[in-house]
Amino acid sequence: MFNRQLIRVALLIGALFIISTNTVLAHGSNPLERSTIHITRSLNYDAQRANISPQIVKTIIRVFSWKVDFNKDLRKGDRFIIVGNSGINPSALIYIGSKKRVAVFAYTDKRGRTNYYDINGNSLYQSFLSAPLKYGRISSKFQRKRLHPILKTLKPHRAVDFTAKKGTPVYSVASGVVQHRKKMGPLGNVVYIKHGSNYTTVYAHLSRFASGLKPSTKVKKGQVIGYVGSTGRSTGPHLHYELRYKGKRKNPLTHPLPKQKQVSHSDLWNFKNKANTILRSL
Repeated sequence: MFNRQLIRVALLIGALFIISTNTVLAHGSNPLERSTIHITRSLNYDAQRANISPQIVKTIIRVFSWKVDFNKDLRKGDRFIIVGNSGINPSALIYIGSKKRVAVFAYTDKRGRTNYYDINGNSLYQSFLSAPLKYGRISSKFQRKRLHPILKTLKPHRAVDFTAKKGTPVYSVASGVVQHRKKMGPLGNVVYIKHGSNYTTVYAHLSRFASGLKPSTKVKKGQVIGYVGSTGRSTGPHLHYELRYKGKRKNPLTHPLPKQKQVSHSDLWNFKNKANTILRSL
């Protein structure tokens, strides 16, 4: 079981450092370089000032975007500690903010793939739900050309339509941040949710939104965000659901979705030992 007190103490100690670059002892007597990005304006700006490579900045954004909203969460005085930053895959990445602290550690699997995991050996992102609601049937699939039921013209349908009774709860398929919650022309009442740095999901034709939902609201996987309806350009109650990867619409029924990864059970003890050694070194 992860020693919560240990990481709190270690991160608090790390927050007190005022020099940008130092050396820590990570494994045995092998020194690992440590650099710190002190947030004064933005991650990119302050990383450049700290001479952090763009490749490492991309890694920071990719890994932490599941837990940190870089547009809303970052505050002056926050910091990112990079341990062992001689290459594009540092040994550890630690975010110390005014409201949250997140620490992840590198692990390379047997296929040679390096990713980042928390102290318990879990990736920061969870698996996605296979569908955003309990539905009756799929009335329209993702297709390049579809005869629009109202306009009576051939148009692409880059979404999946799930039929369900009016008022059926609609769930966020993964944890994320609400980008839009509004009435939007043919889509009617619609919610856009950002998941990490690459994924966005869209839920349209809702009869109403969940109470308290608004832009910048953080939602959890499986949380109710609205209810099935027929607002906008619609012939009957259904959910218009889109999956976007790096801004491009993908088929929600076939596109490979993120699945939470874990450190191999056989390597977990060694992984935790190295992670705790790095934290104690700070």
